[in-house]
Amino acid sequence: MIGMQEVILILAILLLVFGPSKIPKIARELGKAWHEFNKASSSMINAVNSPQTTQKEVKDNLLQKAAERLNLDVKGKTDRQLTEELLTKVINKEETLTSEKEEA
Repeated sequence: MIGMQEVILILAILLLVFGPSKIPKIARELGKAWHEFNKASSSMINAVNSPQTTQKEVKDNLLQKAAERLNLDVKGKTDRQLTEELLTKVINKEETLTSEKEEA
């Protein structure tokens, strides 16, 4: 552990080497660097400790959200069934829009 005499000696050497005008700037930069280091290390710790979501879970969640937005019933359906219904509904909407444009 560094004692008070060592801290005073280090500060005196810094004052002699850099001068009184640059010490506040150096202290600010050190403070910013320390803050960024703590921020990065805490985000890494949170990433390691948080539960990992798998790619399948993300895909399933996206499928369900898309189906719900298109007012499809998602209960008791497999991913394949949801995908087929989503594609059918999107294709039907696209055909409806195309025929409406042709009529106009």
